[in-house]
Amino acid sequence: LRSLVFLAELSGSDYDYGAHPRFVCTPIPVDADPSCFPTAGPGGGATGPGGPGHQSAPPAGWWGASEEAKATILHLRESLVQQKETILDQRETIRELTAKLTLCEGLNRGVAPHNEHHGTSYSHHAGVADFTSVLLSDLPQQKRNTSITYSSSLKELLQRKINALEQQLSRLQQLLNGPCVATALFRNDVMFFLQTGSSRKKSKSPDDFQISFPMRTNYMYGRVKRTLLQEIFALTLCLWMKAGAGPSLGTPFSYSAPGQANELVLIEWGNNPIELLIDDKAVTLPLSVSDGKWHHVCVTWSTRDGQWEAYQDGVQRGSGINLSPWHPIKPGGVFILGQEQDTLGGRFDATQSFVGEMSDVHMWSHVLSASDIYNLASCSSHLRGDVIAWSDTEVELHGGVARYPFDSCH
Repeated sequence: LRSLVFLAELSGSDYDYGAHPRFVCTPIPVDADPSCFPTAGPGGGATGPGGPGHQSAPPAGWWGASEEAKATILHLRESLVQQKETILDQRETIRELTAKLTLCEGLNRGVAPHNEHHGTSYSHHAGVADFTSVLLSDLPQQKRNTSITYSSSLKELLQRKINALEQQLSRLQQLLNGPCVATALFRNDVMFFLQTGSSRKKSKSPDDFQISFPMRTNYMYGRVKRTLLQEIFALTLCLWMKAGAGPSLGTPFSYSAPGQANELVLIEWGNNPIELLIDDKAVTLPLSVSDGKWHHVCVTWSTRDGQWEAYQDGVQRGSGINLSPWHPIKPGGVFILGQEQDTLGGRFDATQSFVGEMSDVHMWSHVLSASDIYNLASCSSHLRGDVIAWSDTEVELHGGVARYPFDSCH
């Protein structure tokens, strides 16, 4: 009251305003903090907005705020701009997925629900909740604002955006579990976008298995249904194998042809090292696979100069020439896994039988390059043989040979 009276007295006199400062009083509530209300800033004129020396006034409360509060307000404004950009990116993704859904719906009218055929279902609520968590975790960690009102407004704005996204995602998830059967690729895209982490059931490939020979017998073997339809002048034989207990590996692979029981044989018998036989002629292979571990083994051969190569786990271990040069591999024979043949397709010897496990037996009618073999051993490629291709429909098991699910690359 005294300030107001003093100001009135000054206003009614011929006081020299230029020689002394001028006082301006602003009424404020009794229990309020004076620093939270605007005052005339530095350089503020005495004559109001139109007077000389007038400057643009900062936002209300700016001069009373601390430097930390000012920095926090600026940071939050930048964060809001970033959040708007994030929402726009998400909307663009939603538009793209919605376009795909429109196409999907047009193609799938009258088709039975997908999950009735495959027994696969996904949780809508879990998908949306997880997506919301991912979206919120991506938001920048914001400092606490001293202004509760500003923080609440920003939170409400973001929550409205998230709610809008959840509604659209809910529609996507409902249609995803509907009668859309022609969009396997689209389903993968949506599930990745939702990031639910649900593990979809992987359809087993017909070559994801191994066969096991637990003991030496003359009756346990596998027979490949295919045969050679014509002569071949080169070959590559590859397989994964794991040696069992015993003094020798035995015979993982043999091919007998009319007139020649040992046309193509891979064998380790007695105290001899592993050998490759072509037309009953043998070379020693510098391989070591009797440690009870899985190994990828490949052998190549060409009738030209009888050149051969041996690979273990993708690395060449040996090579040579003069292994049955200029001899073609005869057609019309029998491929046997686990036994050495003394006649066409039979007369097995238990002492030469294979003990252990094998998988992914493939044979080609040409020589694979060193890089191709390395890629097979490192699971970087999945080339399939043109003579023998590993598949449960191509291998007949006899005598109690066990078959188990197996993935050599895992």
